[in-house]
Amino acid sequence: MKFVSKMRAVAACVLLLACLLALTACDNGGNNTTPTSEPTAIPATGCEVHILSIGKADAILLLADGKAMLIDAGYKHNADEIVAYLKNKGVSRLEYVILTHGDKDHVGGMADVLRSFEVGQVLISPKKEKSEYYSDMVAVMQEKNISCVSPEVGTTYTLGTASFQTLAPGPKALKEGSDNDASIAIRFTYGSKNFLLMGDALSTTEKELMDSSMSIRADVLKTGHHGKSDATNKKFLKAVQPKYAVICCGESEEGDEAGEPASKVLELLEDFHVKTLRTDVVGTIVFKTDGTTLTCNADEAE
Repeated sequence: MKFVSKMRAVAACVLLLACLLALTACDNGGNNTTPTSEPTAIPATGCEVHILSIGKADAILLLADGKAMLIDAGYKHNADEIVAYLKNKGVSRLEYVILTHGDKDHVGGMADVLRSFEVGQVLISPKKEKSEYYSDMVAVMQEKNISCVSPEVGTTYTLGTASFQTLAPGPKALKEGSDNDASIAIRFTYGSKNFLLMGDALSTTEKELMDSSMSIRADVLKTGHHGKSDATNKKFLKAVQPKYAVICCGESEEGDEAGEPASKVLELLEDFHVKTLRTDVVGTIVFKTDGTTLTCNADEAE
């Protein structure tokens, strides 16, 4: 009898172990794949600027002292990737969303972004658009009652201890320039470090900025219009004096402009000894600063 009791106890232990193993297999989807990593939290201090690699399209995430904002949202087909990237970085709320202008490689994914996050305020160019993507964005803003404004040139906003000033579009660019010259351009500042983010602004806006009293000096320049020859001229580079220039380029949608930057712009940046970073070559580019020092993931990869 004692032997039978022992055998029953052993059988019970084996059964319990089998059940535990089965539960573990269920939790892992029945395979040995590595579980998806948990999203990271936005750093409570310091600043990060993430320029996403999504082809010839713009999406820029800015983090400062635990707060977040987004500039543009690429094509419609980029939306899921952008939303996933932001969530992985710990973003649940965007204090500001800037739509620089209404071209489909900037506004395409915006409606999905606005649906996916709590949003404080949307800043848009005063030049309205009639595309389906623009209409979808407006519909989501109305549905969620999101505040929306077209900021005046020179307006300053804060994000944590960071600040940014809207530099464009100015009256001349809006009156005489193309749709791209209607882009909102900002100068984002954290401590002593500055980022000049030009949207698709062209030479008309660049001249207007140089003629203004606003500061446009910057450590990092996100070039206007994806490195095309109608932006980033010699006088403008001399005024900005960037250490880095970032070009958002690569594949474009059918019917859209080609995604290659102009050789003229690349040669000019080289002449000015500016370190040029292309998203189609480097991938997503991340700058980090404590307000005094500035690092870039592209430097670390060298």
